[in-house]
Amino acid sequence: MNLFTIFLITLLFLSPCYAANTQQEGLQAYRIKIDELDARLIKILGERMKVVDAIGRYKASHNIPALQPKRFEEILNKNIQLGRNEHLSEAFIRAIMKAIHEESLSKETILQIK
Repeated sequence: MNLFTIFLITLLFLSPCYAANTQQEGLQAYRIKIDELDARLIKILGERMKVVDAIGRYKASHNIPALQPKRFEEILNKNIQLGRNEHLSEAFIRAIMKAIHEESLSKETILQIK
């Protein structure tokens, strides 16, 4: 076996490993980006809940019920449209907004009881 043949055989065996490593590195970069975006989402949700807390305190001190169905419909419709602009399904936006709304109502209701 000459040096060139050994080189080719080595390349054949290393190529799949190199390709797999390159794919994993590329995937890892995407995962890092997803983790960063998730952290930003959580921070924004936390900031939103601080505003919800202020709204809940205002409603409690002015005897306004926590549940405001008309306002929720406005928020929902606005966000469905924003979601469409980002190519997100209506069902996905509805699910997200419903979860956020339920958490918000829970916070506001606790403030009403205090």
